[in-house]
Amino acid sequence: MKTYLNKQILLSLIIVWAMLLPAPAVHADTATAMATIQAGVSDIFSIEFYIDGNVLYNTNIPFTLIDPTKQMCYADSRREYDGKSDTGVLCRTNMNVPWYLKMSVANASAPALPLGNFKFYMGQPWNRTLNKSADGQLTYSPNWTAVPTAPTVIYTAGPSDKNNLPYGTLGTLSFSIYPQGLVAGSTYRVNITYTITTSP
Repeated sequence: MKTYLNKQILLSLIIVWAMLLPAPAVHADTATAMATIQAGVSDIFSIEFYIDGNVLYNTNIPFTLIDPTKQMCYADSRREYDGKSDTGVLCRTNMNVPWYLKMSVANASAPALPLGNFKFYMGQPWNRTLNKSADGQLTYSPNWTAVPTAPTVIYTAGPSDKNNLPYGTLGTLSFSIYPQGLVAGSTYRVNITYTITTSP
C-alpha cells in the first residue's frame, strides 16, 4: 500500500513538473505586404467676386442717381446703414503662406472722375470656413477712404487665412461718390482692380 502511495505521489510530482516545464517553441510562418499611398495636393490661390443677399453687385456697381445736392451718394438700391455691401471679393488658398489683398482704381472715361471724390469702406473680412471674423489686419480702419490709384494693400491675411479652404475669406466693400464739382450730364466710369498676392 505504501509503495502504491509512493508511486501515486511520484506520478503526481512528475505531472506537476511536466506542467512547469516551458512549452516547446512553436514555429509560425509570417508574411507581410506594405502599400504606400501618395497624395498630391493642388495649390489653390484665387480671387473671385461673391454675391449673396447682402452683397449686391460684382463687376458693375451702378451710380445712376447722383444727386448733386447731397454730400455723399451711394450706389443704386443702397442707403446709409442698410447693412449691405456693394461688392465682395472672395480669397481662397491652401498654400499656408501670408497673402495680401490689393486694390487700385483708374479712370475709364472722359471726363475723368476726380478720384478724390470716390471713396470706399471696408470692414473686417469674414472667414467663411471658420464662420467668424478673419484674423488679419486691415490697412485702413473702417471709414470712408479715398480709393488708391496705385495697387495698395487693403488687407493682410492672418494665420487662419493662410489655409482657408473650402469657403475662403470674404472681403466686402462699399463705395460712395462725393458729387461736389461733378459736371451735369457727364457719365463717369472707373475701373477697380483687386489682386491677391504673396508680395506686399
